[in-house]
Amino acid sequence: MKRNIRLNYYPATLLQLFIPLFLLWLTRFAFATYNADMVGDLSAMRLLQLSATGLKFDLCAWAWFNAPFILMRFLPFHFVKKSGYLTASNIIFVICNSLMLLPALADVPFFRFNGTHLRWQAITTIWSDPEMGKIILSFAKDYWWSFLCALLLIALLIMTAFAIKPSSSPFRSLSKSKAISLRIAIFILSAGATFLCIRGHVGPGRPLSIGDAVWGTSEAPQMNVVLNTPFCILRTLKKENRIEEMRFFSDEELKQIRTSVHKAVPGAQLNRKNIMVITIESGGIVWLDSFNPVKSDTTVSLMPFLDSIASKSVVFPHAFTTGVRSIEGITSIFAGVPTFGDMILMTSPYYANSIDAPANLLKQKGYSTRFYFGGNRGSFNIDQTLNVAGFEKVITREDYGLDRDFDGQWGVWDHKMAEYAVEDISSLPQPFFAGWFTLNPHAPFGVPQDWDTGPYRYSDEIRQTVEYEDRAIREFFRIAEKEPWYRNTIFIIIGDHGFRALKEPVYLSRFLLPHIALMIFTPDGSLQPERMESKFVTQFDVPPTILSLAGYPDEYIALGKDMLAQNEGNNYALMFIKGAYQVCGPKYAIRFSPDMKKVEGVYDWKNDYDMNRPLTKYDEAEVKAMTDWARAFMQDYTFRLNRNQLSATK
Repeated sequence: MKRNIRLNYYPATLLQLFIPLFLLWLTRFAFATYNADMVGDLSAMRLLQLSATGLKFDLCAWAWFNAPFILMRFLPFHFVKKSGYLTASNIIFVICNSLMLLPALADVPFFRFNGTHLRWQAITTIWSDPEMGKIILSFAKDYWWSFLCALLLIALLIMTAFAIKPSSSPFRSLSKSKAISLRIAIFILSAGATFLCIRGHVGPGRPLSIGDAVWGTSEAPQMNVVLNTPFCILRTLKKENRIEEMRFFSDEELKQIRTSVHKAVPGAQLNRKNIMVITIESGGIVWLDSFNPVKSDTTVSLMPFLDSIASKSVVFPHAFTTGVRSIEGITSIFAGVPTFGDMILMTSPYYANSIDAPANLLKQKGYSTRFYFGGNRGSFNIDQTLNVAGFEKVITREDYGLDRDFDGQWGVWDHKMAEYAVEDISSLPQPFFAGWFTLNPHAPFGVPQDWDTGPYRYSDEIRQTVEYEDRAIREFFRIAEKEPWYRNTIFIIIGDHGFRALKEPVYLSRFLLPHIALMIFTPDGSLQPERMESKFVTQFDVPPTILSLAGYPDEYIALGKDMLAQNEGNNYALMFIKGAYQVCGPKYAIRFSPDMKKVEGVYDWKNDYDMNRPLTKYDEAEVKAMTDWARAFMQDYTFRLNRNQLSATK
């Protein structure tokens, strides 16, 4: 027998409103537990404290999404209690709260891919991919529990809407005039309460913002526990996503610390060397024996071919990604513009900025430029970003044209794109600047069944995709070395971000997670093999290195440094990891507050990969040099980004 809860009109409405608010609050516990390695392994008491702090963010999101239902139910008119009207308001309740709760639930596993709660820009980017429907269905295999919880949640909302029955008006015994007056008073009160919840506080001042989550936290990653996904989506609707300019030094002081102006080299000429950058999806150091500082039998010989290439290359054991998403890595490597946090260049106000990206500059000097990305056109703004960076053509899955080589998830199988890339490059006039972004390893993990290269060393899908990736890159070099352009080409091999899916805590630590593979290989031996142990570099150091390798003679603007230069004034790497800025150098790693004004901790990374034991004694001169450099970088970066000064020819 169907059971209903019968209450007076207003108590019934309040009970209906309370349930989705409570469910939103509860999702925080699932989020914090599932992502404990990223937000901190919190005690039960600390989690409750952060959840209490986060309640105002829950109330804000709840009020926004439930405003239509609140308006319908609290209108001061008699017809609001009619059966048809109640049914309509219940349908609105289910729709609005589903839109609120389902993203919060989906972000429990998806947070691991972004490192931040979903923003509106990320939502629009995800849904712009024409194959995203298939990709979401494929994720049901690995995250079946999330899909099941989503169905249960919708069922619970429907039950809440239709099982709670407003049975009668609380004002039946009052005169008509008094009843109307009370209804109007309750309507005004409900409207005022909703408005206050949306603003997040009483009194003057700006409404509650994402940055306000820092209050009540002791470490930046805890902000992700305080925040909730629907709030972050709402606060980034129609937002320009403009980066606030930072200022720590006078212009003269800034020049003494660092500069982004790379001066012209008198008498220099292009050497007409071909340059190709191969970016490996999830190319963290965990997979390569030649890079991995943590020795473990579980990671031996997963990428033997790349390890063999590393033995003949200039290797950077301490290379860092600037963020945790592919688009962040691609933007840094090929445009030279780091996009810290949730910003995506092509959906930001800076999408039209002039940029001295290598492809732009080398194209003007007669280089052919081509990029190979087997994903779908428009996927995650990758091809748009590369187009802005100056590549004449970006080969996507649609350009490749053969659906039989589609992996069923992300795009063209890497070994097939390897064959295509070599053939297409061979048709380009030399010199050329080319890039290839691989698609594996990436969840949902899988390997092609019709490409027989022998048995895989490991049985689990994650490691098999890593082995497959190594074989696909080996296939590229096997074919390329037969081409006449091969020996005149400089190859830069780099990861787009660290590997996030392997839940081994040491590799998810603040110091090791952003580590990526980076090597420069010259088949003609023009660069002798060397391990740059003391060089700390980031992805945005790649563009000036490319231009240096090409012998680019003119002045240009680049935020990074030439990684091969012997007289560079700094040896530090800056990144945005786990909700905070972090600068690393040969001696220390330093974490900053979100505004860079406060040093939150100095760490001896050699003995503390997790960076959870801040030092009390350290070399103050070195820490000051690192801090000054990081702040000078951010001052220059935010100024140039906002003033469109990332090009010497602008």
